[in-house]
Amino acid sequence: MNQKNPEHQTMVFEGHSYERTRKDRQDLRGTLLFFDESGEHLLRKVPGFPPIKRVYRLKEGIDRLFGNDPFWTEEKLDGYNARIFEHGGELLGASRGGFICPFTTEWARIWAEDGKLKKFFRENPQHVLCGEVVGDNPYNFQRDPNLAPGAHFFVFEVFSSRGQFISPEERYALLEKYDLSGVPVRGHHCKAHMDELYNILRDLNRQKREGVVLKGQKGERRLKFVTPSTDIQDLRDTLQVGFDMDSGFFFNRYLRASLFVKELGLDRNEYAEEIGRAFLEGTPELNDFTESSERYVIHVREKQTWERLRDLLKAHVLIKCDSMHPAKIHGRHMVEVHFRRVYQKSSHRYRRILNGHLHQD
Repeated sequence: MNQKNPEHQTMVFEGHSYERTRKDRQDLRGTLLFFDESGEHLLRKVPGFPPIKRVYRLKEGIDRLFGNDPFWTEEKLDGYNARIFEHGGELLGASRGGFICPFTTEWARIWAEDGKLKKFFRENPQHVLCGEVVGDNPYNFQRDPNLAPGAHFFVFEVFSSRGQFISPEERYALLEKYDLSGVPVRGHHCKAHMDELYNILRDLNRQKREGVVLKGQKGERRLKFVTPSTDIQDLRDTLQVGFDMDSGFFFNRYLRASLFVKELGLDRNEYAEEIGRAFLEGTPELNDFTESSERYVIHVREKQTWERLRDLLKAHVLIKCDSMHPAKIHGRHMVEVHFRRVYQKSSHRYRRILNGHLHQD
C-alpha cells in the first residue's frame, strides 16, 4: 500500500478516492493525487494552482518582472478559482485547496451539456481547465450584477498533459477552437504602453471591476494588480467579519487603494470620502445587530448536492440554511438555496462591544 503521507489528506468523492496536499512541499498545496485500488500506482496528478503575486505599484512592478519584454493583459474576475478535469470518464471540479467540490462538479456537468467541454476533454483527456467561477456561488458572495442568475466559468489557464501551463497564445487558440469562454483579454503590451494600461485600469475601476493579471509570452511570469473600487468594496463588506480575518487584510487594502489613487492620478478627495463611507457603512448597526455573517444564494440540481456542499463548508465555518425553493435557471429546474456563513469570533466580539462591555486595548 502507498505509505500515508502526513502532508496529504485522503478524501472520497462519488467513489473516487484521492489525496489532496495540505501545504506547498514537493507538490503545491491543493494538488490532487489519484491512485489505483492497491494504492501503489499513481493514476493521475492534478497540479495545484500556483499563487499569483501582486504588485502595489504597476509601473515599477512591470519593469521589475518583465523589463522590456511584452506581456498579455487579462482581466481579473471576482469569483473563485476552480479546476475542471476528467477522471474515470467523469467531469470533476476542484477548489483551490484541492477539495473536489460538489457544487463545482455539478455545474461543470451542466456547462458540459452543450457538448463543448465534452469534446474538449475527449480530445484532450489529460488537460486541466483552470478558471474563475463567477455569479451565484458558495465561496464569494460578491457577484457581478450584470451576470444572469446561476454560475459561470471563464478559463484563465490550461494545464497540459505534462502538468505545465500552456502559453497564453496557445490557450486563446484552444478556447477559440472549442468555443469555450475565457477571461477578457485587454491587449498585448510592454512597459512602453503604460498610458494605455493606466487607461484600461481607470476604465475597470469606473466599472467597479477587480483588476488585471499580466502574463509573459510563455505564461511563466505573471502578476496581478487590483483596482481601489475592489479594495474599498472589500473593506465595506468585510468589516462585520473583521475579527475573523488575518491582521493584514485591512491594512493591505488601505495601502493598495492609496497607492493606486496616487499612481493613476485619481481624485484624492473623492477616494478619501469613499474609504470613510466604506467604514461607516461596513460596521454593524448599533440597535439590531444579531451576528457577523455573509449571505449567499446558489442554485443546485439536487438537494443532495447542497447537503454535500454544506458538509464540506461546515468543516471551516458555521453554516445556516435560511430557505430552499424551486427555481428555473438556464432553462433547467433547480433548487435555489439561501444560506449564511456565520463568523463566531466576530459575532462574539461585536456583541460585547455593542453591549457596552469593557475592553483593554
